[in-house]
Amino acid sequence: MCAIIFASQSLTIEERLGIDIFAPMPSESESIFDNYGDGKYFPGGPTCSFRGQKVPCFIATTPKGSITSTLLKSMLQRLDKTGIYPRKPGQPTPFLLLDGHGSRLELPFLSYINDEKHKWIVCIGVPNGTSLWQVGDSAEQNGCFKMYCSEYKNMLTSKN
Repeated sequence: MCAIIFASQSLTIEERLGIDIFAPMPSESESIFDNYGDGKYFPGGPTCSFRGQKVPCFIATTPKGSITSTLLKSMLQRLDKTGIYPRKPGQPTPFLLLDGHGSRLELPFLSYINDEKHKWIVCIGVPNGTSLWQVGDSAEQNGCFKMYCSEYKNMLTSKN
């Protein structure tokens, strides 16, 4: 699941849905939801596919834009509601790998993952090794991301 967390108190619906400046602008008589989805003016956040099912983006706000225990719980609740992880006897328990940040050790998250109705196996790295546990935060990935950002910025600035 893609999770986007903004440093804010709240977001408007337009901010949550995003704007694709390359898509046709909606007329004043059309609602936001007439123009929501891929290729539309309000595309929504990125979706992921898992086992043939689309998983919508999780969008939230916190004052500092950081993940909290409550947000982690909400993310797992969202995944559990999709039903992509079977919760039947004999089926594997979902696994989650996290860095050792303190929010991973607070009650909302820990209570959720240990509840038998929706148990999760969670591996939490040592707190002083956060840089080692953030597996998606490598120099190679960041370099590739920056190259694509540059290409996209060029495309945006050259739009008529």
